[in-house]
Amino acid sequence: MRIHSTTVLACIFMLACTSCKATAQTSPLAPQKGLREVDGRNVTLTGGFWGTRVDRHHRITIPHVLDKLEERHHFSNFDLAAKVVGGDLGMLDGGNADEAHNPLEGDPGATEHSDNRKKGNAIVGNHAYDSDAYKGLEGACHSLCNHEDPALLERVDAIIDRIIAAQQEDGYLNSYYTAKEPENKWSNLRLNHEMYNAGHFMELAVAHHQLTGSTKALDAARRLADHIDANFGPGKRYDVGGHQEIELALIKLYRVTGEERYLKLSRFFLEERGHAHGSERRAFTDVPPRTVPEKRPDETMRKFRLRKWSTRNGRMQDHKPLLEQKEAVGHAVRAGYTYSAMADLARFNEAPDYADAVRILWEDVVFRKMYLTGGLGTAQYGDEGFGDPYLLPNDTYCESCANIAHVFWQHRMNLMDAEAKYADILELTLYNGALSGVALSGDAFFYRNPLESAEGEERVPWIGLACCPTNLARFIPQVGGYLYATKDNALYVNLYAAGQASVDLGDSGSIKLEQETDFPWDGGIQIKVTPGKASVFDLKLRIPGWAVGRTVPGTLYRDELNQPAAVGLRLNGKPVDTTPGPDGYLSLKRKWQPGDRIELDLPMPVRRIHAHPKLEENRGRVALMRGPVVYAFE
Repeated sequence: MRIHSTTVLACIFMLACTSCKATAQTSPLAPQKGLREVDGRNVTLTGGFWGTRVDRHHRITIPHVLDKLEERHHFSNFDLAAKVVGGDLGMLDGGNADEAHNPLEGDPGATEHSDNRKKGNAIVGNHAYDSDAYKGLEGACHSLCNHEDPALLERVDAIIDRIIAAQQEDGYLNSYYTAKEPENKWSNLRLNHEMYNAGHFMELAVAHHQLTGSTKALDAARRLADHIDANFGPGKRYDVGGHQEIELALIKLYRVTGEERYLKLSRFFLEERGHAHGSERRAFTDVPPRTVPEKRPDETMRKFRLRKWSTRNGRMQDHKPLLEQKEAVGHAVRAGYTYSAMADLARFNEAPDYADAVRILWEDVVFRKMYLTGGLGTAQYGDEGFGDPYLLPNDTYCESCANIAHVFWQHRMNLMDAEAKYADILELTLYNGALSGVALSGDAFFYRNPLESAEGEERVPWIGLACCPTNLARFIPQVGGYLYATKDNALYVNLYAAGQASVDLGDSGSIKLEQETDFPWDGGIQIKVTPGKASVFDLKLRIPGWAVGRTVPGTLYRDELNQPAAVGLRLNGKPVDTTPGPDGYLSLKRKWQPGDRIELDLPMPVRRIHAHPKLEENRGRVALMRGPVVYAFE
């Protein structure tokens, strides 16, 4: 399908997701503050918008992604590295000259791609290549939670065995450096994605352990984390990776293993941003600030050479300490991962000061730098990242990974503060900015997601720089984990989707919820509540901002009428007041009985949406929305 030139702010083509059925694995450690997420393994999405799409994702997207990764030698690179680890260097001489990769212009990591096989070196791709393998496999693990597929599980396990065989005795794991440049390990954290790769392996290992109960991948992840912890941290090497990811992964590893060193190492990598790196923590007093280039929207990012990346700049959110950053700058994916980790550390009380800091950054993004689709990143400064406030051109960047990172961040903000406004932005980004990255067929992808195109753009079966297809592969099966959350004796409903959930609510025991709905095409939602026994608890329903006349928090976009619709609610057939509280949730606290039934009606008129007057490109233009969905004109 093509995207044509249009006067609408945004476009969306839908594919979707689900989450995972519960397994017998140990629940992750709970946070000390805020909400506790309901694990996606306890949520099954069936029928409706998400159920049909998650089924297609499992049948088509996951096999397609794994096939492409195999075809492009992401997995065979580990075989070569394993031979090095095992002492056999024979395969590194020669190889087929059959893989000429065409990286997407604009990502400096992609410039390292070359047809190495033509040079007699069989390693294919760049130093970030391993991460795509990990993300694709993580997606398969999440998808397998809701699908009985022995053949896929066997395939995943076999590939993981090949990966672990490439791990060095000291725990180091990176096929590129093991097999091609062993002397350069950890030599350039700014550019070489070693920490990024490590983080994605840890996330894969956690997902595999939660699926299977096996510790083989988890043990390998711990060895890798221990290797990093032995080399980086207070009194060791002070440095940070150029592409954030390990910060989030270490928190997940801590939650599964209970090893506090991993939580503290995550904080170390966040705290070190904005400092000069070396053998001790030093301020950036002797490092000149970056030179910001002139606005060059018509020039490609290739013209900004790699040398600019090696200096202190905001591209990596490393220009000043995080607690001093008041504006979202730089690469939008890296920023989203950073802000997500900040919110997590605040929830675990490891860095409570991050809570206020990340709220300030949230306002800067949502009030001044976000597209109506929830998309992020204009590439104004050639960095796949944020531009100036209110400068949001429609022929833009909005990388799929950035939009996914935005969902990760909004989810964690909701958990941190227990406010529905974050789930509003999560829903907006989920249905628009994130899902536009994958075709309805499940086997074609966008890297960037422009809101307007003069010549038309088409999704492609694969992208040489495969971060987006593989990120979508792992993101979509996790959506069930965004539906519900708990706190004390309250159960929060954040998203509406057909399916079932089993929620442990402490003293109230296990609560089963079943949603019947065709949302987002229809605003009628029926929720059947079945506690294990009659119990008093608070069921909190999010009343979406769009249903009460508020398109988004702030004034960046506004409904032309700016009037709340008539939301309807019945409990066991009797009308109930639908006025939400200050947190954006409608609270229903009562003694719930098995079979209690809620009928929620969210009116969905077509709404005309206007942009803030400072968004110059959209003056005199209007976008159309219905429910959470932004529509496109072709």
